[in-house]
Order: sequence, then structure tokens, then C-alpha cells
Amino acid sequence: MLLIAAVLRLWRLEDNGFGTAYYAAGVRSMLQGAGLFFYNAFDPAGFISLDKPAVAFWIQTAFASVLGYSGWTIHLPQALAGIASVALLYRLVRQPFGVAAGLCAALLLAVMPVAVAVDRSNNTDPWLILFLLLAAATALRGRGLSLVATMALLGVAFNVKMLAALVCGPALLVGWLFAGTLDWRRRLSWMAAGGVTLAVVSLAWAVAFDLTPQDSRPYAGGSHNNSMLELIVVHNGLERFVRAPRTTTAPPPTPAPAEVQVPRWEAYDAVPVGPLRLASPALAAQFAWTLPLAVLGAVLAWRRRRASVALWGTWAFTYGIVFSAAGGIFHAYYLAALAPPLAALAGIGCFELWRRGPGHLALGLAATALWQGYIVGASLGWDATWIGFPVVALLASAAVWWRAKRPPAFIGAIALLILPTTWALSAVFAPGNLTLPSSSLGRWLGIDDGRGWLLSRTYGALTDDPKLRAFLQDHRGQARFLLAAPNALLAAPVIIHSGQPVMAFGGFFGADPVLSVDAFAKRVEQGEVRFVVLGNTRRQRDFERWVRAHGTPVDPDLWRSRPAEPRRSIVLYDLAPR
Repeated sequence: MLLIAAVLRLWRLEDNGFGTAYYAAGVRSMLQGAGLFFYNAFDPAGFISLDKPAVAFWIQTAFASVLGYSGWTIHLPQALAGIASVALLYRLVRQPFGVAAGLCAALLLAVMPVAVAVDRSNNTDPWLILFLLLAAATALRGRGLSLVATMALLGVAFNVKMLAALVCGPALLVGWLFAGTLDWRRRLSWMAAGGVTLAVVSLAWAVAFDLTPQDSRPYAGGSHNNSMLELIVVHNGLERFVRAPRTTTAPPPTPAPAEVQVPRWEAYDAVPVGPLRLASPALAAQFAWTLPLAVLGAVLAWRRRRASVALWGTWAFTYGIVFSAAGGIFHAYYLAALAPPLAALAGIGCFELWRRGPGHLALGLAATALWQGYIVGASLGWDATWIGFPVVALLASAAVWWRAKRPPAFIGAIALLILPTTWALSAVFAPGNLTLPSSSLGRWLGIDDGRGWLLSRTYGALTDDPKLRAFLQDHRGQARFLLAAPNALLAAPVIIHSGQPVMAFGGFFGADPVLSVDAFAKRVEQGEVRFVVLGNTRRQRDFERWVRAHGTPVDPDLWRSRPAEPRRSIVLYDLAPR
């Protein structure tokens, strides 16, 4: 199982380049100083921080410092975390249910499409999952000190992905309560101690960040008030999981005929919010291929091992509720948090169905075959040859039931593994958008998977140009910043390949109020900034207007080697005194 997990996560990993350039630039910056490292700086000047907590990036930076900075070395930690999660899940399921159940659970997590996609990225989710699994392992011991350790690990997970980690808190507490034998008075005292531990570990870094004088640390990226605590509550909290209220505005003017043909781009996986959201084929194909087995496992194993089933069931339920109701920023790769509980429950389900005999086994095979038939039919078309694998599993279930023998179930099990494995392989051969990882057999086959052009491929920033970097190095003069850009998306490639300070004066998307126009103008006057690159955004902010008014466009022949693109372009401005 570990070999399968390793192959799917390490094979052709170098093809993913630097993955999410925003995070890769942060790692390059954090390698250049202890202060930059501690404050999770995006740029080598410590102008602004990343909009995520620091733990996962500290780990990436540690790997890069030992192995050298490259795309492969910053992806390797997540792949290893994914492999470790497979091993840990095997141990957690094996202890109460035996080796067979543990092996089934480990195999299902190893080939889980969304888990493979995320583990091959430089996003933080693999470390979130690993720390949550470590917390689950301590919670199931049921002792007083184990709850304190569980809450400490949950606090570390919080410093990987903030409030997304706390969704697992109820599951860890429920598992601990069912696993322990303490009386209620002692339980309450240990729960109080665990709560204090969780608060201290979770908030220690954010409080230290906010208590540092603002001129001695980076601006808190993603916040509006330069506060890491605000980032926790708003950008990485409410904006992720709470549906934004709609505002009533006047209807827009009727577009001209030429504008009607321009396709609307989607930055998020726009699956409608509701109780059946996760059953939509686009999302179910990421994580839910064995959902019927997981449901049956939870039902059939409840009386035998309540602590384990309660933990995995509550974990799946809480994240399922949150993701079904999340009307803010939502991406398909968030569903990786559902991979461990569903793999565990499905592995338990395989064991319980086998133990109960051919009748139960046939039911599990048939239900899972029909469910997989729905996913593949709705994803690739009902006439796709891939639907044959669920049909084979369905026939195997009929043979198990008709002959009252278990052996045909092996054929059905192999058939049911084909589709999730091929979906997982799509992350190796057709990874799509590396910033927003996902698996899609349709994308691998060249079929429209409904995610839209923006989410189905990676668009390199136009600033990722060696001629541009050479020009800036040659003409920078005494400027502190090699370049300034309105957002981190344009700044990141220059930082990655040069290691030089680049100012992203608007944060990730360009909306962070890091500097006023007057403060930026003063920095230009002091000689800190000479060159600014701007994109062809339709909405011009005050910064862009000021740069265009005070800067001189540089001849593209002097700095551009990449061909111009019709949908997007950049312009380099020189702010040196005329």
C-alpha cells in the first residue's frame, strides 16, 4: 500500500514545477533570514506575509534549506506527508478491526483522487490531514493526558490551515469520550485543560505576529487591518465557509454583440450550495467512489467499535456539512479533508461485509457499483466505455448473491478500484491547474469536465520571463525593490527565479490596503522603487492610475521574450525622474 501511495505521489513530481507560485515565492523568501522565516514572509524584503499560517511553509523551507531550493524539494514534503497519512490510517484502522480492514483503508486512501492531487502540490492540506490523523491517534487512547496531546496537535493543525482544522474538533472529542472510561468530573476537568491547550497552541503564533510592532514585521497578507487574528476570522474563516450576502444593484447595461461572445471565467468550483452538493459528479469523483461502503461500515461496525466509528463518522459528517453549506471561497481540493474518514469507514465496511457473508457482501458491491456508475456516467457520458467497470462489479455482486459464495467478490473489488485509480492517475499525467489541484479523467482524455478554462490548466504569469528579469537587474540601479506589482501573482515568478525583493503592493489579488498611494509615491521618491509592472485589468485602482500618470512605458522589445497573448498582457513602467 505504501508503494502504491509513493508511486502515485512521487512519480513525475518534478513536472509540477513550482506549483502554486505564491507559496513557492514565500519559501524562497523565508530561506533568506530568521525574521522572514518566522513571520512567513512572501517577499525577501518582508513587505507582506503569506495569507496562510506558517507551519507547513516552515517545513517546506526546512526541506529546501537541506536539499536546495527547487520545485521538487518544496513538493516533496507534501508527498511524504501523504504517504505517512496512508501508513497512519492503516495503523488506526488495524488496531480495532484487524489487518484486512487496515489494508483496505490504506489502499483506498492511497488511490483517493483528491488526496493524490493535493499530495502532489505545494498546498498545505497534506500537513493538515497528517496532523489531524496524529490527533485522532492520541484521542482514541481515551486518557486524560491524551486529550491534552490531541488538542495540542489540533492547535498545530490550526497553524497549518486555521479554522479549517477546527472543523475536526468535534470528531476528536467524540472519539475521546467513547474511548475513555473516566468519570464525568474528571472528563470535564481534562476537557477544560484541553481547551486551554488548544487556545494557547492555536493562537500563539498569530498573537506573537500581531504583538510585533508593525514596522518590524511584514503586513499580514489577506487582512484589511494588518492583523493575523483578523485573517483567521475573516479571510480564512467567514469568507471561506459563510455565504456572502447578496447586494441589490442596478442591472448592468446590455453588452455589445462583440462582448457577448467572451466566456465568463470562474475562479472557484461553482457547485450550488445545498445538501446534495457533494453528490454532484464533479465533486463526488474527487473523494466519494466508495461512499456506500463507508455508510455500510459505519452502520455495521457501530456496536463493535463505537469509539473508532464515532470519530470517523463525526469527522466525515462535520466536514460534509461545512462543505455543503460553504457559499464563500470553495475549491474542490478542500475535499481532501474528507479522504481519511471515508477511506477508514470504507475499509471497515469491506471487513464487516466480508465477515457477515455473501448476502451482505453482494449488497455492498451492488450499491457501490451503482454509485460509481452514476459518477462515471454523469462525468463522461452514459455511453462511455468506462461505465463497463461498474457493470462488471454489479455482475460480480449478482454472482456472489446467486451462488452464495465469496470468491466472485474479488473480481468486483478489482473492478471498483479501476475508476478511482484512473482518476488519481489523471493528477499525474494531466494535473490541470496546479494552484487548485484536482483529478479528472475527463481532462486527461481531453473531454470537457465542466470546470471551465481557468480551473483546467495552469496559466503562467507573464512576468515569468528571463529577459524581464535580466532587464530589471541591469537597470535597477540603487532601488531596494527589483520590481513592484499590484498583486502577488505577478510578483511571485520574479521572486522565485531571482530571490530579490519584489513589492506586491496589493497583496495576493491586489485588494489588500497595504500602502496608500501617497506612501507608495514617497517610496518611489526615496528611490526604493523604480520599475512597476501592471496587467490589463478592467477595473483600475488608484495605484494603477498613479503609475500610469507618473511612469513611462518601457519598450517591450527591451524586456519581453514571451509572445503577447490576446486575453492578457502586461506593461512595464519606469518611474525614474523624467
